[in-house]
Amino acid sequence: MRFLNARGAIAIAVMIAASVQPSSAETIKIGVFGPFSGDAAAMGGSEKDAVSLVIQEKNAAGGIHGQQIEPVYADDSGKPEEAVNTIKRLISRDEVLLNIGSISSPASLAASQVSRQSETAQIVVGGTAQRITTSGNKWVFRSPVPDTKLVADLVDFIHEKFPKVTKFAFLYVNDDFGRGGFEAFKAAGAKYGFEIVDEERYTRGDIDFTAQLGHIKASPAQAMVEWSRYTEGALVAKQFVQTGLNLTRFGSDGIATPKFIELAGPAADGIYFTAHFSVATTSDIPVAKDFVAKFRKAYGRDPDSYAAEAYDAATMAVMAVEAASKPDRASVRDALAKVSFESSRGSFKFDEKGDPLLVTHVVKIVDGKETNARNMPVQN
Repeated sequence: MRFLNARGAIAIAVMIAASVQPSSAETIKIGVFGPFSGDAAAMGGSEKDAVSLVIQEKNAAGGIHGQQIEPVYADDSGKPEEAVNTIKRLISRDEVLLNIGSISSPASLAASQVSRQSETAQIVVGGTAQRITTSGNKWVFRSPVPDTKLVADLVDFIHEKFPKVTKFAFLYVNDDFGRGGFEAFKAAGAKYGFEIVDEERYTRGDIDFTAQLGHIKASPAQAMVEWSRYTEGALVAKQFVQTGLNLTRFGSDGIATPKFIELAGPAADGIYFTAHFSVATTSDIPVAKDFVAKFRKAYGRDPDSYAAEAYDAATMAVMAVEAASKPDRASVRDALAKVSFESSRGSFKFDEKGDPLLVTHVVKIVDGKETNARNMPVQN
């Protein structure tokens, strides 16, 4: 008898998972996975809280066609290999109808391959890497806009508000998330003559950035763009101040969480970052006002971008299950593709790739608080 190699065993496991359809249970199971532990746990906590809010409200109103919704939460620690194992368990063992997750681009991308093979819809909550939705995977959808859109909007903002700034240093985490932001900035900035005069990278989990910041200080850069998540981003902010740098700083949506301000302290002041949502930038969106009020009442704090993205992801998941012609994964996927609603971030619908058509936000931290940077005057 021949023994299967590891790849063969995995393939069979996925085939088994693909063949499993949710049984006729008393509850409707929706998988929710993300970094509920580790250095991105604040993002995962926002995701979990927001999803719970949607499901509790729907269940209190009678559920879907008389059935209660059962969220099945699973921790992927923000790691791609854990995301793969997690989503396999949700699909095969827990028999969920669809999945919500994950937060990071590497974890979301890795999990999306299982979604494709098992033919189970996945709504990405925070992963912005462009290739998540450009590989022809019809089973993956995204709540946030991709990094190409985020960065293009940030580039337009910089050109509008800082017309004399054209030379940039770019510091980024060397993974799908960071590289995606860097490449998108180069491409979008070309139309305005933006020049990357210093490119610096680091590995996720690093804690010392003084060498990279020293190189940036010695460069002719007029501004620094940083593509980090909040844990490393807070360390970079502190070391930026300690190094004596005096450049305008622009950041990614990875720091769009109160945890960044908490960890960075006064070093966060003055930073501009691109965001999918902020309480400071959504006063004209009725659903956002309602969402913020509910979230504050339930948890005693303001929601961040990840909470808003998860809130919208859970809302569309419920809508898709409710609208599906049959209670199976293929029907739910087809219904999800047609979802259109007023979200916490504006009018929401998917394009042909599964990306949302939304306007992004730019935030500036002032005295430890988020403010709407789009309302600021042009900096001469």
